[in-house]
Amino acid sequence: MAVNIKQINQFQLKYLRMAGFLEYVQQVLKIVKDYRDSGEAGVSQLPAKVEAAYTPFATSIVAMDDAYKLSRASDYTQRIADEDTRRDGLYLALKNQVQMYLKFTFDAEKQTAATYLWNIMKKYGVDVSENYSEESGKLQQMIQELEADNSAGHHITTLGISSLVTQLKTANEAVRTLMAERNDERMQQEKAALANARNRADEAYRDLILMINAATAMEDDQESIAGLEGVISQMNELIKYYRLYVVKSGTGGNNGGGSSNGNGGSQGGGTGENGGSGSNTGGSGSNTGGSGDNGGGSGDDEPDQ
Repeated sequence: MAVNIKQINQFQLKYLRMAGFLEYVQQVLKIVKDYRDSGEAGVSQLPAKVEAAYTPFATSIVAMDDAYKLSRASDYTQRIADEDTRRDGLYLALKNQVQMYLKFTFDAEKQTAATYLWNIMKKYGVDVSENYSEESGKLQQMIQELEADNSAGHHITTLGISSLVTQLKTANEAVRTLMAERNDERMQQEKAALANARNRADEAYRDLILMINAATAMEDDQESIAGLEGVISQMNELIKYYRLYVVKSGTGGNNGGGSSNGNGGSQGGGTGENGGSGSNTGGSGSNTGGSGDNGGGSGDDEPDQ
């Protein structure tokens, strides 16, 4: 075995959140595919053992991408957005009506009513640009106070805005109901499907890296090895970028990798919570050591709005 064999560095994918994981493996797929298809049309440039690992890896990425899109494209997302738009419009209409009577009316009774109601409304500091949950909670509390306060009820009637308050309550309840439904069994199933797809992609990734590293150590065809070394260099640059800029600081992004003498698996793997035991094949695999749920977050990486 040669002394200085290039190996793909270890990278613990469990530290990537779902979207970051998917983006990473898609870039890996592109790097390997570009080399695979760089020769004669229809003829793979990959050694047979790497080709055997490439096919299930490519399939797993497509499956994960489909699962991710499904988890993000729930019809609840659009329905919640639509109801939130309606709710925002009703709240702003109510706010503008109260402030109009507060600032511009010559009717003392209506100005008194507007002052009383505005003092209640401004206490809750509703902001239509904040996330759904916070806006829902503030509006619910505000409406409850308006309904429980007899004086507020009288002032609402004085200003003729009873219908606005009622519609705002209905719209707010619609958003809250849809958000609760979005988290029901169906949504949990979608998240579980995405987590399973991630696990399969992770396993396929480890197999692919293992075969590439093994091929560079054992392949007799020097031309083939030279091509794979180009793939390895690109992979290591990608891993370096993700460690520096994507993996959260302090979460162990730089936990070691393959060494130049092929012993990277035993040096960089580690045990326990930092990943699986190191491999003796030399810098192989991702040693993610975690499932989709425990390694990289759920499908809900981004907050509402």
